[in-house]
Amino acid sequence: MAETQSIKARIASLNIEQVHAPAPSNRPTYSYEQASAKKKPPPPPPPPAGHRPPVQQRHQTINNPPITSNAPYAARHQPNLPAPEANSPVPKKSPALPPRLPPRKDTNGAKQPPPLPSRQPSQPALRRQESNESIATMASGNSDVSNLTLGSAVLDRTTSNDGKRFQIRAPPFDPTKLPPLPARKQDESKEYSATRRAMTSTRTSKSPVALPPTLPSRPAVPARAQTIAQEPRKLPPAPRKSALEWGMNKSTETPPPIPTARPSPTPDAGNGAPPPVPRSSRPNLDAIMASKPKPGAQPLVSAQNSGCLICRDFSAPDQHAAQFPRQTLPSSDAGWLANQLCAPFSSHTDKARAIFTWLHHNVDYDCHSFFSGNITRSTPERTIKTGLAVCEGYAGLFAALALKAGLEAIVVTGHGKGIGHTAIQPGEPLPKYKGNHAWNAFRLDDGAWKLIDPCWGAGHLGCDKTYERKFNPSNFTKSNIDFGYTHFPEDNAHLYREDGRISTWEEYCMDDAGQRLQIYGSPSAELGISTRSFAPSQMHIKVDGPHDPIIRFSFAVNCAHWDHERNGTGKPYIMTLSVGGRDGRNSQQIPFNTDGKVWWLDVERRDLGAPGQKINVCYITHFDKGTGRGLSLSTYKARKGKVAQQWSTICMWELV
Repeated sequence: MAETQSIKARIASLNIEQVHAPAPSNRPTYSYEQASAKKKPPPPPPPPAGHRPPVQQRHQTINNPPITSNAPYAARHQPNLPAPEANSPVPKKSPALPPRLPPRKDTNGAKQPPPLPSRQPSQPALRRQESNESIATMASGNSDVSNLTLGSAVLDRTTSNDGKRFQIRAPPFDPTKLPPLPARKQDESKEYSATRRAMTSTRTSKSPVALPPTLPSRPAVPARAQTIAQEPRKLPPAPRKSALEWGMNKSTETPPPIPTARPSPTPDAGNGAPPPVPRSSRPNLDAIMASKPKPGAQPLVSAQNSGCLICRDFSAPDQHAAQFPRQTLPSSDAGWLANQLCAPFSSHTDKARAIFTWLHHNVDYDCHSFFSGNITRSTPERTIKTGLAVCEGYAGLFAALALKAGLEAIVVTGHGKGIGHTAIQPGEPLPKYKGNHAWNAFRLDDGAWKLIDPCWGAGHLGCDKTYERKFNPSNFTKSNIDFGYTHFPEDNAHLYREDGRISTWEEYCMDDAGQRLQIYGSPSAELGISTRSFAPSQMHIKVDGPHDPIIRFSFAVNCAHWDHERNGTGKPYIMTLSVGGRDGRNSQQIPFNTDGKVWWLDVERRDLGAPGQKINVCYITHFDKGTGRGLSLSTYKARKGKVAQQWSTICMWELV
């Protein structure tokens, strides 16, 4: 029997190898040059008849008792096996289990958990695969795997020692012997459901909370036709005033009479005329025409919509800057001062103007250091503390305050036509560039860079080398092109001309070649007259020679939309040209013609005077013990020479 099982096992293993072997096309090529194939060892000799293999012992523990049988697990623990026959040997009983050991204690004295309980003999032991149970055994049919059939489930077990096979079959299935199913519960109809019964219940329930008393039923509302028939219709009373009298600002006009009856939708059969058109509700045409601009009239331009700094109203920042004298400041901190000067204003232009005006009120030009040649660099804190600085100190303090206030500002260095400047004469060589001045540039509200000179705007030097504090706002308001006639930067990128053109050093020097006319004071701030508008622009005027016998003198206001009362200091003065005549004894004041924006006067050259004489443009400050502002030209011509009058000089030409 053992020899037959061994051959079956070998056949089964060979069949399995053939099933899992690769295809002939995919088999690799073997080389027999390196190693020769080994021969299979011969099979072991079959055991003698009646020989039983020794029982394999395993490690004996409490949960693993020794196995005394060599039969598989399924044969050793089969509770439904029939009793063995008389000739079959009696199986040996398993030895008694060893007694349970007492729970051991840890070295530290801690009590260990008790061991697992021992398995009872009635409980089947866990199956362990025997060493002789292999793939061949499974292929031969001696396996403990159950084989399922269509009729019944058959549990095939291994044979016992005498070679008999035991099978356990399940009872056949007979559906006729199944107990009958309980009757299906009939669904209640909707009419007799629990919800409908609860809704149709006549039992009354009493609420534990007291309910409000029941309101009495309303009386029946009579029909609309009966109400209209019983009660006559009442019309609302007429208003005391008509709607036309309340609106359209027509309270001064007499309202039309209120009609007693509504007009008929059809015209009167008698005359056929339509109802009159109400005229009181029409707009006032005269008021509309009065609001429109007159033909030829100058439009009113405000500081906000003009975009011109010359006519812009800077009274608010100028008055605010005068409230912080340098002597009353708690410290020389530039940040604190910048916040006090600029916090009330949201416009960058107004903030810069407040700083510009504060420098005029609190910083003087250091004449002693300038004329002694002992000029040292000054810090913003030192300028605030001492109140003295030169152009570099003015520009440095303005930039420091502007940056502390959140503005974009820089210091620009270059050449300025200030004190000690002399214009080149015709034929002289062009001088070399030499820096001698400093000023500032900051960004306006529209993002454009604006050039200003806080040093020249604060005051000027007198003839006796003393400083005169006099505000000159033109150094803040003039255009960058006009600013470039007296300031040339070291870096051409700091020209910031409105036309974008880059001017040269030669153009800058030749602008006043031969010397421009001499201007006194600051007519731009006092009179609203542009200093660049005077013609002739040169200081010397030739009396004799092949020239036009008539020469025109003219000048104009700062900008085209300048208003003397709104933008300036008051009504304009009478402007005159003071000439001495040929002999110098027939001096006279010739009034200028003007339209309020431009002044002009045509004079013959021979009437100007002799070479070496000077002619001036003057304005009448006092006339007949009164102010000269607003004096009309007709009044002046009618009364000149009869009353006292005073003049003030604006500019001067020299006759050659």
